[in-house]
Amino acid sequence: MKIRKTILTVFLIVLVAGNISSQDKKFTFFGSYNYGIGNIPAAVSSELRYPDKDEVNKLRSGSINQLEAGVFYYAVGIGFIHNSYATNATTNFNNTDINGDGLLEDGVLSDKLNLNFTGLEILYKIPVFSTKFDVTWKVGLGIQTYSINKDTQTTGSNPSQYSYTLKGNITTTLAGVEINYQLLKNISIGLETSILPGNYKKLTNADFPTYTYTDNVTRLSSGLKIKVTI
Repeated sequence: MKIRKTILTVFLIVLVAGNISSQDKKFTFFGSYNYGIGNIPAAVSSELRYPDKDEVNKLRSGSINQLEAGVFYYAVGIGFIHNSYATNATTNFNNTDINGDGLLEDGVLSDKLNLNFTGLEILYKIPVFSTKFDVTWKVGLGIQTYSINKDTQTTGSNPSQYSYTLKGNITTTLAGVEINYQLLKNISIGLETSILPGNYKKLTNADFPTYTYTDNVTRLSSGLKIKVTI
């Protein structure tokens, strides 16, 4: 929440500053919001079995929210970007030795995955078709945090429940392209697609910090966006 509030604050400052101080059309201040879907294309490990494999497959698609704010000097821009991915899954299982105790059990797996990338980006804008259309290429560098809440419940004669959270962060990149159409003088709408690598080698559980886990959540993002420029 603190990251999102920071980005929103920057967004407002950029727009106010541009409205007050920038009458020089060499500089164009912008802020945008993008909502879409994300997909994690990495193959699921062959070591996973039912029901874990089914659960991981369900986490491979989710929702994307993205905020950007910055300034263009002619066709070249620099800005802040925050991209989040969120998804959850639930899988029921039957007659499975879920915890390795030799007993076959019924129950439910539940997971909530959140990925948050925050960083700086460089953009390059190219007019196409007419003055109302442009294609913008972008590359970014920043920190992405990873958090997944995992919960397992078993039913039957010996019901149980256990849960834990895995967390981690890495320095990673973002590369994308967007096409925009100028709907009004200061407002444009568009489409964006991007890729954000996310290969984690040291995810940790606070209850057992000596053990580390790995996960590849490299994702593709596609969505609709609205942009305000001054």
